[in-house]
Amino acid sequence: MRTMRAMVAAALAGGLVVGAWVHTQGSGSAAAEMALSGTDIAQIEQLYARYNQGWDFKDVELYLSAYTDDAVFTTGAGVAHEGKDAIRDYLTTGFANGASGDRTHNNTSILITPTADGAKGRGYWYVVDVMSQPPAIAGAGYYDDTFVRTPDGWRMKSRTSTRGWRWRLSQ
Repeated sequence: MRTMRAMVAAALAGGLVVGAWVHTQGSGSAAAEMALSGTDIAQIEQLYARYNQGWDFKDVELYLSAYTDDAVFTTGAGVAHEGKDAIRDYLTTGFANGASGDRTHNNTSILITPTADGAKGRGYWYVVDVMSQPPAIAGAGYYDDTFVRTPDGWRMKSRTSTRGWRWRLSQ
């Protein structure tokens, strides 16, 4: 009886060791996606808030803090702005021409998935004209985002804004 218990215990221990080894072999492949923790997801979701509030409160530095230095932002009109300086110019020009102030940006249904290099995200956006009575939706669409982990935390490497619901079949 004692020998049987020892054999069963040894078999179980061996199975655990083999199972752990097999698991580490699969997760060590170059194509393996990085796992995202709850903290990672919360930090990425904060980028959506920085972007929105930076725009709505005309806080250029808050807005830019969501991006990497070499980020690319492609507007709903299809214009790409490459790098923080170009994005800053786009934003300050928009503010000078009266953008923001009467509208708030909002995001819903944010879906974040891990990738080998970081994460990708998609979220719906809508803009509310808060000065109309009653407030009214002034525009809607979705973002396609690429996120990377930097020494300063998660940042957007690229963002493409699509107005309306022109879903791309290639995705």
